[in-house]
Amino acid sequence: MNHIYEGKRYNAFVEAYDNLIDGVAYQNNYTIPQSKLKIIKSWPFIYWISDQFRAKFGTKGFGEFFNAGGGLTSANNDRFLRFWWEVDSETISSSIDDELKWRAYVKGGPFNKWYGNIWTIVNWGNNGHEIRTFCDAKGKPRATMRSEKFYFKEGMTYAKAGSKGASFRYMPSNTIIDSGSPGIYPNVYQNLSYGTAFLNSTLVFYILGCLNPTVSTQVGDVERVPFVIPPKKLEREVQTLAETCILAKKDLCSFSIYEKDFSASPLLNNSTHDVRHRIKQFFNYENHLLTQVLINEAIINEKIFEVYNLTEHDKAMVLAKEGESIGGLPVSCEALNAYLAEIEATNEFPLDTIREFIEALPIKGFTAEERDGIESGFATLYQSNNDLEEFCIRHQVNPINVWYWFKQSNVIPKQRMQTLAMEFLADMVREILMEDEDGIIPLVPNAGEKVLLDRIEEKFLEKGFSTAQYSSFDSVLGRPIHDYLNKNFFAELSDHLNLFMYLPKTPFIWHLTSGPEQGFDCYIIIYKWNRDNLLRLRSVYIENRERALQNRQSDIAGNESAEAQNEKERIFKQLKEIDAFKKKIDELLAEGYNPILDDGVGKNIAPLQKKKMLAYDVLNAGQLKKYLNADW
Repeated sequence: MNHIYEGKRYNAFVEAYDNLIDGVAYQNNYTIPQSKLKIIKSWPFIYWISDQFRAKFGTKGFGEFFNAGGGLTSANNDRFLRFWWEVDSETISSSIDDELKWRAYVKGGPFNKWYGNIWTIVNWGNNGHEIRTFCDAKGKPRATMRSEKFYFKEGMTYAKAGSKGASFRYMPSNTIIDSGSPGIYPNVYQNLSYGTAFLNSTLVFYILGCLNPTVSTQVGDVERVPFVIPPKKLEREVQTLAETCILAKKDLCSFSIYEKDFSASPLLNNSTHDVRHRIKQFFNYENHLLTQVLINEAIINEKIFEVYNLTEHDKAMVLAKEGESIGGLPVSCEALNAYLAEIEATNEFPLDTIREFIEALPIKGFTAEERDGIESGFATLYQSNNDLEEFCIRHQVNPINVWYWFKQSNVIPKQRMQTLAMEFLADMVREILMEDEDGIIPLVPNAGEKVLLDRIEEKFLEKGFSTAQYSSFDSVLGRPIHDYLNKNFFAELSDHLNLFMYLPKTPFIWHLTSGPEQGFDCYIIIYKWNRDNLLRLRSVYIENRERALQNRQSDIAGNESAEAQNEKERIFKQLKEIDAFKKKIDELLAEGYNPILDDGVGKNIAPLQKKKMLAYDVLNAGQLKKYLNADW
């Protein structure tokens, strides 16, 4: 009775019960022999599907063709897990046999099909020695190594818990699975790409919802899904479609700063154009790739329905619950022709099947009002949970139309544009800091080195931007770059890297400050941050800044103008702030502060936050207390 409003369910139940007792047929009453329920393993109460559909469960389940299992529970993620950008990249394993300390680790994450979410790494040095010997007070190992025989094997994974259901992704070899992100590996059936496509299909999404209508999809649920080995031709088609989806998502990962596949910001493309045009071009490219993924998914859904030979009634039942594939919705003639032309020009058709599918899409003429209603939402595209797929579902429009209309429009989603600008700036600042000898660069003048803002301008020009393009970056960022560096960047980068709610924010660039008067401010990079550089910060940078302020104080001592009086007051406050900042550094050194990169951002930054030396509180109160008392 889920279709009946809560307040009316009692009366509906009474009516249904009375009709049942009286033997009167009623629309909300169902009867089914218990023997039929027992066809499905563990006997879930799925009474509404047809006998033909139920018979599918009498065939072999997915678990008889693929191995599936839960993964590692470290018992202390703060101690053993890191995000990949928290450690020296040279210590992260790139092959199964290299015996480096850190291994790729999948931990679930948000709904994301095909590829991605490979953000964390786990301490697996000496074959996981530290985790294996991590014991409780009685000497009992605390970690649990589920399915260890599958560690490092190529497969697929998914997040067990998620309000939108499970989304299955390709998982490269040399990866360890988490208990919340099970691994699935080829066994009797070896075609991993087809298996990934199968699990991402609308039919399987529906079946998993029937088997377990909660937000947590268990390994056993996946294993019970009936699996049919497809005909070879159909298998090859679905495999190619799936591999195209995986490659498209992997390509897009190369533009995101928190993805291990990151290679370069999209703002570096099309150097002859201004920054806004580069961003618009990237959005068009991204929409093009994601549209291809959504088209492929629609074809995959049809192919899986074909393999399972569902009746039209059963197919309609699935689609009524899960919705039509948005890649199969009607498309305008202009958009369809433009999309075919672009893919043909770039030779991106891996299969004739794709062209045939697109050419067979129903054609629809959209009114100006219909088109305006869709285009009015472009400004919020890729904002929060409004990615291309969600946008198309909400408007019930084919992504080809969105790609075409967005490309023709002058709209650049502001929030997404500013995020790309922030990521671009973060990558540039990271590069500048890594080129610097000690990874410390002042934000304020007269600290013994060229300030960061000047170095950023030089780096822009070095990367082929013109002076005018650099000046226009403020409008893309949403505020003057000087103000942004001093007030916003550190906080926004920290929040941007907050990918798992139970792990801390892990910025790789830190903004150290003496306080609101900016007696002294600098950025540091964690890869070069150590006790010696903290000493250098105090003895070189701060001393230079302090001496310059004192000299300026002497220069204007006899000047009684209002402007000079204001400057004197500001310098007095800055010097007072610097003195307090130096004392905090002295206290840190006396307390034995000795940051070690592998200990993680949380542990290394906690003492600085406690003494209020950061421009933004990275850790919440509970995390701060925990990391101040960390015993590793």
